[in-house]
Amino acid sequence: MSKQSLTFILTVLISVISGCTTTSLDNTRGFIDINDISRVLDTNKLTLNYSLSNENKEYFISALLKEEYEFGIEFNKNGKKLNDDLIDSTLSFFCNSYIEDQRSKLNSSLYKEINDQEEILVIYSEEFITQADILKEDNPNSKFYFLSNKIDHEDFALTVIGVDSSIKRFNDLQKNDTSIAIKHSPREKKDFKKIYFLIEYNIGKSLVPIFRSYLIDTEFYSTIEILLGASSIKELNDFENIIIPVPAYFFDDLSSKIIIDNLKNELNQDLVEDLILAESIHQYNFYGKKVRFKSGMAKVSRGQCIERELSMVKVSLNS
Repeated sequence: MSKQSLTFILTVLISVISGCTTTSLDNTRGFIDINDISRVLDTNKLTLNYSLSNENKEYFISALLKEEYEFGIEFNKNGKKLNDDLIDSTLSFFCNSYIEDQRSKLNSSLYKEINDQEEILVIYSEEFITQADILKEDNPNSKFYFLSNKIDHEDFALTVIGVDSSIKRFNDLQKNDTSIAIKHSPREKKDFKKIYFLIEYNIGKSLVPIFRSYLIDTEFYSTIEILLGASSIKELNDFENIIIPVPAYFFDDLSSKIIIDNLKNELNQDLVEDLILAESIHQYNFYGKKVRFKSGMAKVSRGQCIERELSMVKVSLNS
């Protein structure tokens, strides 16, 4: 039996001959991307060695096959380790995980001043208790509402925004004299301007539209976690106008894809492509450039981790 089989080493070597002959980076746009790097690597070989799960191996192979350069990749236990949860993992060369960068951007945008705390409601489910506790410690004047798995979403929403008592008074009036037609538009108690949702997709697709139907002028915020269960662009309709910290071009890139499996898989694939791009930059010294990563623009400098630049972007099917 070979030594390789005993150590479970899987080696994949694929060579792709590119028709491009240029070896210079195009700086006319103010940034470079994977296409620029792949042209430069036309005559070079990218070497990778990672310890991965089978699922992440598929992401790597898929990403490498998209680009037109020669590479060698080896999967074994001595390679760089990559956690299965790519979205919440700090990838090699990057300063933080994608979710950490999003939370940091969101918190700095929402809580610019101490008085901002009183204008924000935070709604969180069981999965996000730890994150909510951190927010409570840093922002004690915000209002926090825990959404139990057992509570009806509409009852919860009406209680939070203060229209449940208005509806009760209306129902009591109707009971007193059913012959009188009373027009009633429940009004919310408006002691907040923004809602920060710490909930996952299956809860969000039910809860967010309920809040939106009552709170026309209120801004809604969340990280990309609230969208991760979506399996098509159309399913984002339930989250119309919610503000997410992502690259300014994120939803344009997403909508350009003819088919998506689900949003989480798309993000995992994007992050692996970003990791391979970062590997290329470091192996061949493409430093001092602004780079268009799938997960955010960033300047890559020697000896420094990569900090993503994110924007506050509204979910919109019209853009």
